Amino acid sequence: MGNNNGNGRSGFAYDGFQLDKGWPGLDVGEGIDVHHDRVKNLLKALEEDVERLKGVNAGTVAHLRVNGRVTPAHLGDWDAAQQLAAVFSQGHTSLTMSYEKLITQYEAAITVIKASFLNIGKADSASDVGK
Repeated sequence: MGNNNGNGRSGFAYDGFQLDKGWPGLDVGEGIDVHHDRVKNLLKALEEDVERLKGVNAGTVAHLRVNGRVTPAHLGDWDAAQQLAAVFSQGHTSLTMSYEKLITQYEAAITVIKASFLNIGKADSASDVGK
């Protein structure tokens, strides 16, 4: 089976997942500095973006649902075209559903960020008691 010296079949050692030492936030030092105004602006931008995706303009799920279909009439009356139309229909449904799931996850991420930001605010307030 080749050289399997405990490092897998390739023979290369796996050192595990390594973090870049220069990645911001790994070395906390004196604490974490949260720029509240920046976080609020980021949340506002994310909320505006997700609302835009939920709208009806080009690039939205609603627009894709209505205008993204390739119908049998687009392809023609011959047998192969009709079969291809069924494939396009399945693809359209799959894309639309995936897009909707993306938006749902996007909204969930915003909810988590908001909750985290609120908790940071509560912790900041609590740590200021008695100062």
